[in-house]
Amino acid sequence: MADMKTVGDFVTEARGHRGALNYASTGIGTSSHLSSFMLSKRVGAETQHIPYKGADALNDLLAGRTQFMFATIPSVIGFIKAGRLRALAVSSLERSRSLPEVPTVAEKGLPGFSAGSWFGFFAPKGTPAAAIATINKAVNEALPSLEAQLIREGADPVGGSAAQFGQFTQQEFEKWRVIVRESGATVE
Repeated sequence: MADMKTVGDFVTEARGHRGALNYASTGIGTSSHLSSFMLSKRVGAETQHIPYKGADALNDLLAGRTQFMFATIPSVIGFIKAGRLRALAVSSLERSRSLPEVPTVAEKGLPGFSAGSWFGFFAPKGTPAAAIATINKAVNEALPSLEAQLIREGADPVGGSAAQFGQFTQQEFEKWRVIVRESGATVE
């Protein structure tokens, strides 16, 4: 197989060698599994899913036993900077502030492709609105002092209102619900 240096190389390789590319994931139904499935489907490629339990997926990618993987930037940024992994693209709609030289999948010919992992603050249903507002305010106030460190470590911090976060999570739920169904992933 060719040495893949770009998203275009990946697409050519995946389409030209149907079923020959293996992708590692940190488990069935994880973001690394579903993102790879979504990309393969979008480009019309037949790829093989190799599910692992956690970090063993990255170890086999580094050893060359699998050909590609979606991973969070914090988990791989050290390997990228050390030249042990090649980042073909980021799966967010915008370039990562942690790796600004790495293009997005959307920039490389797949408009609208978005499969980013994210973290957020949640509270139990029924939490009083005043408590939510207090937590939201504290998080938004803390972000500027943490932003540079978070970016260095591979995160792209985003603030905003609880309502904006609620809308975002609903959109993510709808998107991933379809992908989970199409992938056939089930709870074990």
